[in-house]
Amino acid sequence: MREEPHLSGVRRRKIAQIVQQRGSAAVRDLCRQFGMSEATIRRDLRELDELGVVTRTRGGVMKNGPVVPDLPNEQRKQVGCEEKRRIGLAAIELLSGDEVVFLDAGTTALAVAENASRKPGCRYVTTCLGVARLLREQEIPGFFMIGGSYQRVNDAFAGTLAISALRSLSFDVSFLCCSAVDVARRSIAIGDEPYSQVQREVAAVTRRNIVVAHSDKFAANAFIRTVRFEDLDTIVTDRDLNGATAARIRDAGLEVVLA
Repeated sequence: MREEPHLSGVRRRKIAQIVQQRGSAAVRDLCRQFGMSEATIRRDLRELDELGVVTRTRGGVMKNGPVVPDLPNEQRKQVGCEEKRRIGLAAIELLSGDEVVFLDAGTTALAVAENASRKPGCRYVTTCLGVARLLREQEIPGFFMIGGSYQRVNDAFAGTLAISALRSLSFDVSFLCCSAVDVARRSIAIGDEPYSQVQREVAAVTRRNIVVAHSDKFAANAFIRTVRFEDLDTIVTDRDLNGATAARIRDAGLEVVLA
Protein backbone atom coordinates (compact mmCIF):
# COMPACT_ATOMS: atom_id res chain seq x y z
CA MET A 1 0.00 0.00 0.00
CA ARG A 2 1.34 3.42 -0.97
CA GLU A 3 2.08 5.70 1.94
CA GLU A 4 0.14 8.97 2.27
CA PRO A 5 2.44 11.95 1.39
CA HIS A 6 1.64 13.82 4.60
CA LEU A 7 2.77 10.85 6.72
CA SER A 8 6.17 10.68 5.03
CA GLY A 9 6.47 14.46 5.39
CA VAL A 10 5.83 14.28 9.14
CA ARG A 11 8.41 11.50 9.52
CA ARG A 12 11.03 13.43 7.53
CA ARG A 13 10.54 16.49 9.68
CA LYS A 14 11.04 14.34 12.80
CA ILE A 15 14.17 12.80 11.28
CA ALA A 16 15.51 16.30 10.54
CA GLN A 17 14.88 17.30 14.16
CA ILE A 18 16.69 14.19 15.43
CA VAL A 19 19.72 14.91 13.24
CA GLN A 20 19.83 18.53 14.36
CA GLN A 21 19.72 17.47 18.03
CA ARG A 22 22.27 14.63 17.78
CA GLY A 23 24.47 15.89 14.97
CA SER A 24 24.09 12.63 13.03
CA ALA A 25 21.92 9.53 12.74
CA ALA A 26 22.40 5.98 11.43
CA VAL A 27 19.95 4.30 9.04
CA ARG A 28 19.56 1.26 11.27
CA ASP A 29 18.72 3.40 14.31
CA LEU A 30 16.12 5.38 12.37
CA CYS A 31 14.58 2.16 11.04
CA ARG A 32 14.24 0.87 14.59
CA GLN A 33 12.87 4.18 15.94
CA PHE A 34 10.21 4.66 13.25
CA GLY A 35 9.47 1.00 12.56
CA MET A 36 10.13 1.46 8.85
CA SER A 37 12.11 -0.50 6.29
CA GLU A 38 15.65 0.44 5.34
CA ALA A 39 14.49 1.31 1.81
CA THR A 40 11.91 3.77 3.19
CA ILE A 41 14.36 5.45 5.55
CA ARG A 42 17.00 5.73 2.84
CA ARG A 43 14.39 7.35 0.58
CA ASP A 44 13.61 9.83 3.37
CA LEU A 45 17.29 10.63 3.84
CA ARG A 46 17.81 11.08 0.12
CA GLU A 47 14.92 13.56 0.01
CA LEU A 48 16.26 15.48 3.03
CA ASP A 49 19.71 15.59 1.45
CA GLU A 50 18.25 16.99 -1.78
CA LEU A 51 16.42 19.62 0.25
CA GLY A 52 19.72 20.63 1.84
CA VAL A 53 18.60 19.76 5.37
CA VAL A 54 21.16 17.00 5.99
CA THR A 55 24.25 15.51 4.35
CA ARG A 56 24.20 11.79 3.58
CA THR A 57 27.10 9.68 4.83
CA ARG A 58 27.91 5.99 4.63
CA GLY A 59 25.24 4.33 6.74
CA GLY A 60 23.34 7.48 7.68
CA VAL A 61 23.32 11.28 7.66
CA MET A 62 24.96 14.16 9.47
CA LYS A 63 23.89 17.66 10.43
CA ASN A 64 24.09 20.21 7.64
CA GLY A 65 23.83 23.60 9.27
CA PRO A 66 20.95 25.06 11.28
CA VAL A 67 17.44 24.41 9.97
CA VAL A 68 15.44 27.57 10.49
CA PRO A 69 11.82 27.14 11.61
CA ASP A 70 9.32 29.74 10.43
CA LEU A 71 8.51 32.12 13.27
CA PRO A 72 5.04 33.71 13.38
CA ASN A 73 4.69 36.84 11.26
CA GLU A 74 4.25 39.03 14.34
CA GLN A 75 7.69 38.03 15.61
CA ARG A 76 9.33 38.34 12.20
CA LYS A 77 8.03 41.89 11.79
CA GLN A 78 10.54 43.03 14.39
CA VAL A 79 13.54 41.78 12.37
CA GLY A 80 15.18 44.08 9.81
CA CYS A 81 12.31 46.56 9.67
CA GLU A 82 14.25 49.29 7.84
CA GLU A 83 15.80 46.87 5.35
CA LYS A 84 12.39 45.33 4.59
CA ARG A 85 10.91 48.79 4.09
CA ARG A 86 13.56 49.52 1.44
CA ILE A 87 13.05 46.12 -0.17
CA GLY A 88 9.31 46.75 -0.38
CA LEU A 89 9.82 50.10 -2.08
CA ALA A 90 12.35 48.70 -4.55
CA ALA A 91 10.12 45.73 -5.35
CA ILE A 92 6.99 47.73 -6.12
CA GLU A 93 8.96 49.90 -8.53
CA LEU A 94 9.68 46.81 -10.64
CA LEU A 95 6.02 46.81 -11.69
CA SER A 96 4.81 48.63 -14.78
CA GLY A 97 1.45 49.28 -13.16
CA ASP A 98 -1.00 47.10 -15.06
CA GLU A 99 0.06 43.54 -14.14
CA VAL A 100 -1.68 40.74 -12.29
CA VAL A 101 0.50 40.37 -9.18
CA PHE A 102 0.70 37.62 -6.55
CA LEU A 103 1.77 38.79 -3.09
CA ASP A 104 3.09 35.96 -0.94
CA ALA A 105 2.71 35.38 2.81
CA GLY A 106 5.57 36.85 4.83
CA THR A 107 6.73 40.07 6.42
CA THR A 108 8.69 41.17 3.35
CA ALA A 109 5.57 40.69 1.23
CA LEU A 110 3.80 42.91 3.76
CA ALA A 111 6.46 45.55 3.06
CA VAL A 112 5.66 45.28 -0.66
CA ALA A 113 1.92 45.46 0.01
CA GLU A 114 2.36 48.64 2.05
CA ASN A 115 3.38 50.33 -1.21
CA ALA A 116 0.62 48.93 -3.43
CA SER A 117 -0.94 52.38 -3.72
CA ARG A 118 2.04 53.38 -5.85
CA LYS A 119 0.78 50.92 -8.48
CA PRO A 120 -3.01 51.04 -8.00
CA GLY A 121 -3.70 49.83 -11.55
CA CYS A 122 -2.37 46.35 -10.81
CA ARG A 123 -4.64 43.49 -9.81
CA TYR A 124 -3.28 41.92 -6.63
CA VAL A 125 -3.88 38.35 -5.46
CA THR A 126 -2.81 37.00 -2.06
CA THR A 127 -3.27 34.12 0.35
CA CYS A 128 -2.23 36.30 3.33
CA LEU A 129 -4.74 38.02 5.59
CA GLY A 130 -2.26 40.72 6.59
CA VAL A 131 -1.55 41.57 2.95
CA ALA A 132 -5.29 41.69 2.20
CA ARG A 133 -5.86 44.12 5.09
CA LEU A 134 -3.16 46.45 3.77
CA LEU A 135 -4.65 46.38 0.28
CA ARG A 136 -8.08 47.15 1.69
CA GLU A 137 -6.76 50.02 3.82
CA GLN A 138 -5.17 51.57 0.72
CA GLU A 139 -8.47 51.17 -1.15
CA ILE A 140 -6.84 49.20 -3.94
CA PRO A 141 -9.68 48.74 -6.44
CA GLY A 142 -8.63 45.31 -7.71
CA PHE A 143 -7.46 42.67 -5.25
CA PHE A 144 -8.41 39.07 -4.60
CA MET A 145 -8.12 36.85 -1.54
CA ILE A 146 -7.53 33.10 -1.86
CA GLY A 147 -8.87 31.01 1.00
CA GLY A 148 -8.26 27.50 2.26
CA SER A 149 -6.83 25.98 5.43
CA TYR A 150 -5.55 28.73 7.73
CA GLN A 151 -1.84 28.58 8.64
CA ARG A 152 -1.25 30.68 11.73
CA VAL A 153 2.53 30.86 11.36
CA ASN A 154 2.21 32.78 8.07
CA ASP A 155 -1.22 34.32 8.70
CA ALA A 156 -2.18 32.77 5.36
CA PHE A 157 -4.21 30.05 3.68
CA ALA A 158 -2.94 26.82 2.12
CA GLY A 159 -4.29 23.33 1.47
CA THR A 160 -6.33 21.79 -1.34
CA LEU A 161 -8.80 24.67 -1.67
CA ALA A 162 -6.01 27.21 -2.09
CA ILE A 163 -4.14 24.99 -4.56
CA SER A 164 -7.29 24.43 -6.61
CA ALA A 165 -7.86 28.18 -6.88
CA LEU A 166 -4.25 28.88 -7.86
CA ARG A 167 -4.36 26.30 -10.62
CA SER A 168 -7.16 28.27 -12.29
CA LEU A 169 -5.14 31.51 -12.34
CA SER A 170 -2.04 32.96 -13.97
CA PHE A 171 0.14 35.88 -12.89
CA ASP A 172 2.40 38.37 -14.60
CA VAL A 173 4.54 38.87 -11.48
CA SER A 174 4.86 37.11 -8.14
CA PHE A 175 6.64 38.41 -5.06
CA LEU A 176 7.81 35.34 -3.13
CA CYS A 177 9.07 35.24 0.46
CA CYS A 178 11.31 32.56 1.95
CA SER A 179 13.08 31.38 5.09
CA ALA A 180 16.35 30.77 3.25
CA VAL A 181 18.06 31.39 -0.08
CA ASP A 182 20.34 28.43 -0.76
CA VAL A 183 22.84 29.73 -3.31
CA ALA A 184 24.80 26.46 -3.39
CA ARG A 185 21.70 24.46 -4.28
CA ARG A 186 20.24 27.31 -6.36
CA SER A 187 16.84 27.37 -4.67
CA ILE A 188 14.72 29.05 -2.03
CA ALA A 189 13.22 27.25 0.94
CA ILE A 190 10.67 27.76 3.70
CA GLY A 191 10.02 26.03 7.01
CA ASP A 192 6.26 25.52 6.71
CA GLU A 193 5.42 22.33 4.83
CA PRO A 194 1.69 22.99 4.16
CA TYR A 195 2.49 26.35 2.54
CA SER A 196 5.33 25.02 0.39
CA GLN A 197 2.94 23.72 -2.27
CA VAL A 198 1.39 27.19 -2.58
CA GLN A 199 4.76 28.64 -3.62
CA ARG A 200 5.38 25.85 -6.10
CA GLU A 201 1.98 26.34 -7.72
CA VAL A 202 2.40 30.12 -7.90
CA ALA A 203 5.86 29.89 -9.47
CA ALA A 204 4.54 27.48 -12.09
CA VAL A 205 1.84 29.89 -13.32
CA THR A 206 3.80 33.16 -13.14
CA ARG A 207 5.61 34.88 -16.00
CA ARG A 208 8.14 36.66 -13.73
CA ASN A 209 9.00 35.33 -10.27
CA ILE A 210 10.68 37.78 -7.89
CA VAL A 211 12.06 36.81 -4.47
CA VAL A 212 11.98 39.49 -1.77
CA ALA A 213 14.33 38.54 1.07
CA HIS A 214 16.35 40.17 3.84
CA SER A 215 20.10 39.54 3.47
CA ASP A 216 20.20 37.31 6.56
CA LYS A 217 18.19 34.72 4.59
CA PHE A 218 21.32 33.95 2.54
CA ALA A 219 23.08 32.53 5.62
CA ALA A 220 20.11 30.43 6.76
CA ASN A 221 18.79 26.96 5.98
CA ALA A 222 15.18 25.83 5.91
CA PHE A 223 13.23 22.59 5.76
CA ILE A 224 11.35 22.60 2.43
CA ARG A 225 12.92 23.64 -0.84
CA THR A 226 10.20 25.24 -3.00
CA VAL A 227 11.46 27.04 -6.12
CA ARG A 228 14.72 26.60 -8.02
CA PHE A 229 16.74 29.49 -9.42
CA GLU A 230 15.92 28.35 -12.95
CA ASP A 231 12.28 29.26 -12.25
CA LEU A 232 13.14 32.65 -10.71
CA ASP A 233 13.98 35.92 -12.42
CA THR A 234 14.98 38.46 -9.77
CA ILE A 235 16.00 38.66 -6.12
CA VAL A 236 15.40 41.91 -4.24
CA THR A 237 17.37 42.19 -1.01
CA ASP A 238 19.18 44.80 1.08
CA ARG A 239 22.63 46.29 0.60
CA ASP A 240 24.18 44.10 3.32
CA LEU A 241 24.27 41.14 0.95
CA ASN A 242 27.81 39.82 0.54
CA GLY A 243 29.30 40.88 -2.80
CA ALA A 244 30.56 37.40 -3.61
CA THR A 245 27.10 35.95 -2.93
CA ALA A 246 25.51 38.54 -5.20
CA ALA A 247 27.98 37.63 -7.94
CA ARG A 248 27.15 33.92 -7.64
CA ILE A 249 23.44 34.69 -7.95
CA ARG A 250 24.02 36.78 -11.06
CA ASP A 251 26.19 34.00 -12.49
CA ALA A 252 23.16 31.72 -12.06
CA GLY A 253 21.24 34.02 -14.40
CA LEU A 254 19.20 36.02 -11.89
CA GLU A 255 18.94 39.77 -11.58
CA VAL A 256 19.92 41.11 -8.15
CA VAL A 257 18.36 44.34 -6.90
CA LEU A 258 19.99 45.83 -3.77
CA ALA A 259 17.77 48.21 -1.81
